Amino acid sequence: MRANLEVHIKELFDQYFLSLVEFSWHFVKCRDTAFDIVQDIFAKILDKRLEVPQNGTSAKGYLYRSVKNASLNYVRHIKIIENYNRATSFNEVSDENVLDAMINAEILSQLYFAIQSLPKGCQEVCRLTYLEGKSNSEVAELFGVSINTIKTQKKRSLELLRARLSPTLVLLKNILLIFL
Repeated sequence: MRANLEVHIKELFDQYFLSLVEFSWHFVKCRDTAFDIVQDIFAKILDKRLEVPQNGTSAKGYLYRSVKNASLNYVRHIKIIENYNRATSFNEVSDENVLDAMINAEILSQLYFAIQSLPKGCQEVCRLTYLEGKSNSEVAELFGVSINTIKTQKKRSLELLRARLSPTLVLLKNILLIFL
């Protein structure tokens, strides 16, 4: 059975290969790509032992449909890549952008480190109100405490963060003055 399938596929390959490459080229506009697409179709048929119709007209239709679908998938894939590259143009990264990214990363790192060094209650209040955007009343309800308790925790957290981040902020100001 396997040998019979291979003979049938070889006959179809010999008969339709060049016309299928030409057909694919009309979609992909590249001879090498069209060649690869058609070759892949025949390889998949052999590897997966796909049933190709024995009737000449049906087999031809099957092959043309397969090549058309594979060619259109290739074109869609290329368009997705082009759109992604256009949307995320990393080709021109200035030193200023790199410096901004470094400063932002350092600031956020220092902030998260400082928040982790706060007492547990202050940590939770900071995380929920400042990082997750919950309101004072939502946090108060979540912990089962009054809104004033949450406000007090926020005030205490900010005082502790200012004290812990003050040396870092002074350093950042000095770095900015050097580069500006």
